[in-house]
Amino acid sequence: MTSAIRVSWLGWLLAAGCWLLPTVYAEQLPSLFRGVIVAGSPIGVRVISVTEGSQAFLSDLRPEDLVVQVNGQPVKTLDEFAVLSHGLKGRATKAAVLVLRNGEPQTLLLHLYSVPILRQWGVSFVPEHDLRFADSSAGVAYWMRLARGFQEAKDLERALNAVLNALHNDPSNLGLALKASDVLWAIARKRLNARRIPQALSAIQHATTLLERLFRHPLTEAQLEAVRAQLQETVEVLRRS
Repeated sequence: MTSAIRVSWLGWLLAAGCWLLPTVYAEQLPSLFRGVIVAGSPIGVRVISVTEGSQAFLSDLRPEDLVVQVNGQPVKTLDEFAVLSHGLKGRATKAAVLVLRNGEPQTLLLHLYSVPILRQWGVSFVPEHDLRFADSSAGVAYWMRLARGFQEAKDLERALNAVLNALHNDPSNLGLALKASDVLWAIARKRLNARRIPQALSAIQHATTLLERLFRHPLTEAQLEAVRAQLQETVEVLRRS
């Protein structure tokens, strides 16, 4: 597939679907503030400690930060912070947190998304936070077994969730990223056939984002052919819709 053809295919599809921002979520969402210990303060609440490697830590929340707002709502007491934190748990995947750091205001975006996938593939995905593997290959094997089972059962959304969890364990694996793209195209075609157009365009947007990032890497002829087949099948369904 030449670069000109790549641009033509991807540009056309992005024009159709870039206005939607879908996200695949895990079934159970942890707290955005998990791993954070706070105390009372004359101004907001003071962060005592942040567990290294936690989502809050990866979002740059640090000890001695003073939290004064969460999603635009003032935080003046521990009770107010507890109420806001509890209200977000299980429902929110991200929150804007205004902190004072050394007297200077900073807005941090706390989120539950997989940082490796977000950085490498530009896709916002909430991984399974409570199931972690010390050996990434074991994690990939576990999630891909689940993905195959879900695909055989025609449960494409859960298959995608499993593939992205595998990619979370091995974010540089081009084969896993290509597999995620393949499942996303299948979801898009299924939704198009069901006339669920906004949801279909949502899946297309994520799939094209993955493909754009994939084309930054050297792909084998077999991988390029797989991409071409994905695009052709989806465009045919789009034309019939």
